[in-house]
Amino acid sequence: MADFISFEELRLKMDQLKEKVTTDLNNSKLAYIYCGVIDEFLLFCKQESSYMPVDNVPKYYEQVTGVSPYIRPSTECKKRKARAVLFIRDTLNGCDLARRYIYHSTSIPETFQKDIQLYEEWLVSKECSRSTIRTRIGRLKPFFIFIFENGCSSIDSLDPQTFVNFIGTLDGHYSSTGKTNILYTIKSYFSCPMISSNLKFRFDSFLENLHTNKHERLESAYSAEEIRKVLDSVDRASGQGKMLYLMMLLASVYGLRSSDIRTLQLSNVDWKKQCIKLSQQKTKRYLELPLIQEVCLALLDYIKNSRPQTIDDYIFIRQKPPHVPYADDNHFSQKVRAFFKKAGINTDRKHAGLHSMRHSLATGMMLDGVQISEIATILGHTSPQTTTRYIWSDISQLRKASMEVMTYAE
Repeated sequence: MADFISFEELRLKMDQLKEKVTTDLNNSKLAYIYCGVIDEFLLFCKQESSYMPVDNVPKYYEQVTGVSPYIRPSTECKKRKARAVLFIRDTLNGCDLARRYIYHSTSIPETFQKDIQLYEEWLVSKECSRSTIRTRIGRLKPFFIFIFENGCSSIDSLDPQTFVNFIGTLDGHYSSTGKTNILYTIKSYFSCPMISSNLKFRFDSFLENLHTNKHERLESAYSAEEIRKVLDSVDRASGQGKMLYLMMLLASVYGLRSSDIRTLQLSNVDWKKQCIKLSQQKTKRYLELPLIQEVCLALLDYIKNSRPQTIDDYIFIRQKPPHVPYADDNHFSQKVRAFFKKAGINTDRKHAGLHSMRHSLATGMMLDGVQISEIATILGHTSPQTTTRYIWSDISQLRKASMEVMTYAE
């Protein structure tokens, strides 16, 4: 965003934003709210001067939400208005509007919020994706929390010993990859010109020769019995439950990655041949999976009784308006982890999500004596028939849907 923008240019950009919001949103009531916030922003700017200074957006965010930029507001009403302000910010920054926004968590001390904003703006200028920016801000949280708790309230007061002490705290809490990712992100943060100019010491020597052991990970595997408990804990009477159960089934039965589950389309399902055909998002490797009965019943139950009505071909659609596919960075981790907790599964020092179900499938096969090469084939599914030997679902619950597969296929 430039330092200043004329009011006429601002009005033009806001008119374009309102048109986009009105066109893209199926929810006319929500579009009306967003447009109202945009109109009020124009009045706010007109009161300031004929030219809008760069800091008007965060000022307006604070006025609308009652919290500092860009902290999560306390009520749903204010969250909707905050989203509209974030639309304004992105429009003026020349960025695409995001499907969802991750707000600054209050776990990052308020005293560092201005620095975070400067870093974000620098990353935007370097054309980093929103997913990358969110990831990096998340990795900086433990760093900010630690130095604040150790008496550092600003970057210019950070001393080498405090920084060394922080690095020492990473051992035992993160894998080799996790530690390296955090330190790489701190190095990026310190490299931001607006931040590095305030540092009182050279950070290069502390962050040289960063290496990672790619094979070191926090444990992610669970037993077949534990996975079964997690699946059984899902309330399949609700629309959200039907959707999440199907996602979890695809991960635990076929070992699909979350990206492949999220982007799965109706056209990928061959009902006549009873298989799912797709190219993996990560490897581009073609898969042809047998549509086993458990998955087929869960898929039909979700499509007929839970999936929102839309012309979009993606199978998984947001349950709440706007009914659109899920964002690229959504791994459903929190939603899936909640079922591990509900099932009483111990997740201490372990991941718990869709990837854990994929990993558990592979580990279970290994414990059963399956060769590593065969496990790799199963997860890649060049030989999909082998998959049926490692089903962890309970068909009795799915039969309650009482649906006829061939009737739907016809």
